[in-house]
Amino acid sequence: MPPQPSAPERSLAIICQTVPPYRRHLHHRLVSEIPELTLVTINTHEDKSRDWRLDEDTGIGLVNLTDASQAGTTAGRSRIGRMLSAWRQGGEAIQELEKHRAAAVVVNGYNDPGRLRVIRWCHRNKTPCFIWGDSNVCGERLISATKKSIKRRYIQWLAKRVTGFIGCGRYGTDYFTSYGVEPARVFVAPYEPDYSLITDLPTSYVEQVASELGLSPARRRLLFCGRLVDVKRPDLLVDAFVQIAGDRPDWDLVMLGDGPLKELLLARLPATVAERVHWIPFTNDQRRVSAIYRACDVLVLPSDYEPWALVINEAVAAGLAVVSTDVVGAAVELVVDGKNGRLVPPSDLDALRDALGEVTDGTNIDRMKQASRGCLEEWQRRGDPVAGYRQALQYAGVL
Repeated sequence: MPPQPSAPERSLAIICQTVPPYRRHLHHRLVSEIPELTLVTINTHEDKSRDWRLDEDTGIGLVNLTDASQAGTTAGRSRIGRMLSAWRQGGEAIQELEKHRAAAVVVNGYNDPGRLRVIRWCHRNKTPCFIWGDSNVCGERLISATKKSIKRRYIQWLAKRVTGFIGCGRYGTDYFTSYGVEPARVFVAPYEPDYSLITDLPTSYVEQVASELGLSPARRRLLFCGRLVDVKRPDLLVDAFVQIAGDRPDWDLVMLGDGPLKELLLARLPATVAERVHWIPFTNDQRRVSAIYRACDVLVLPSDYEPWALVINEAVAAGLAVVSTDVVGAAVELVVDGKNGRLVPPSDLDALRDALGEVTDGTNIDRMKQASRGCLEEWQRRGDPVAGYRQALQYAGVL
């Protein structure tokens, strides 16, 4: 009997907005750890502020639609023009789903016509479809009751047309269930970096970068990593550092990032403290960023709101203690209050100051730093994103 032709491969298609390094890392894991399906990564947008070379990565089945529809470069277009462009792009994505025999589709986001067009196509063709989002239930405290009511109707309308939802951690799960989605239909697949790029970084390189930046090995350091913008509250951190600086003469503050608040932050630093604050511009070099983490002792994230905040994962992997507000998605998963850091309410300068004082105390800091690795390992056991994807696909009957 002549050999029978093999059945065409089925695929898992993920429609995403940009492919930053952490998403690329996850998609390579999906290729390796869910070999039953061929991965197709359909990218719809560009982030021109970052140098992410999408065309160099073919191992994740990349299909880049940004050039075809120009949906990633919408500056100067009318709202109607952007919506029409997104709708056309949704049609292009559907062609790729048909071409690659999509057995399941994960749509990142649900707020543009193109994504709704894909969701509708999946529903009509009985193709399992999941909506992935990094929304955090804590952010809902910031919106009006009217907007919440509209969102509830919209998400419940979506829930009738998709197989399930994928969120980031407990706050992500709570976000969807707070709008009426059944808990059994919500799966956890959070952001994660390539931890090996942080933990396996040679000590010699860490020391080289620290030396180049003037970070003395004789000093200990708090680290802020992110945009200098209102929602991240770098002003609270600067004020809290000024208040504890006298009691912590061997501690400095590293501000890694750029943003519109820099001049205002510089102006609120007394001259005696200003020389202990290191301002480092944003860099796309993830290896260099990891070295800066490793040269510090405590990550501080005083944000009023963060859906997830990958910097928490990175800091814990680097062996830092963490002080964060308790509305940050990653913080409540990776920071055990009092063990490897502290969780504080947002917009509370006194609480932040006291937490920094506690964590930087000589009897606490090394214990808390050492505890971070164990906290990360525990989170990886219960929050592994590939396990979350597999559970969702099993629920849909695809695996």
